[in-house]
Amino acid sequence: MNKANNPYMDDNYVHYNKLGITDAFELRLLEYDLALRRMGEILEQNALGHPGSYDLKHLQAIHQHLFQDVYAWAGKPRTIPLAKMLDKGTVSVFANPEDIEPKWRELAQKTHAFATAGGLTFKQKVDALVDIFVDANHIHPFPEGNGRSLQVFMCQLAREQGVALDYGKTNDREWNRASAVSGVHGEVVEDGPGDKRLKQYPRDRGLIAGVFENMARPERISEQAAGVVNRTLDLIRRVAAATRHAKR
Repeated sequence: MNKANNPYMDDNYVHYNKLGITDAFELRLLEYDLALRRMGEILEQNALGHPGSYDLKHLQAIHQHLFQDVYAWAGKPRTIPLAKMLDKGTVSVFANPEDIEPKWRELAQKTHAFATAGGLTFKQKVDALVDIFVDANHIHPFPEGNGRSLQVFMCQLAREQGVALDYGKTNDREWNRASAVSGVHGEVVEDGPGDKRLKQYPRDRGLIAGVFENMARPERISEQAAGVVNRTLDLIRRVAAATRHAKR
């Protein structure tokens, strides 16, 4: 993310935070620990109750709960463009700020249809979850914490159709790459001095579809959610550990 005109970061590319932390590595460590604790409150203790609907407001409620200890803007859609560097010199580009709410209104039709549908085969359920995830991930409503918020959201939504998402079946590198290439991504090229543009690569839905097919399984009625929750938290811990290692 470019620091220019960014109200969420200081001059050292550290997100402004309630904790007064000015070191990016220190903030990352504490932010992940606090958010993981809050994630357990939602998925294990049902802190937010049953979603009235799976719309942007519900995703905002998840984000606000996860990051309430760290960011004053927790739960609030971003007001600036957002892009993310990937490996091999590629960049992910997310929806423009003015498109966040209208795109989510369209997506909410899909989430409602999924949550209330009857007679779906297991494959149809997984395919629908993939479509919803791809759209939601591209919208990326928040300055930070989109992945963790969306993982909680998708766990809850999947359960509406008796599907458990076992995040222990993937890893941080596979997850991040598959998520990125399913959306708008490409290489930044220069046509002239100061004239940059995104050379887009074809969007690849196949990788994230494969990840979901491997993660998804029918949820047994007698099964407690804790097992899936623990594996979800474990994936995020591994993402955090990889981030920490990379920064050393």
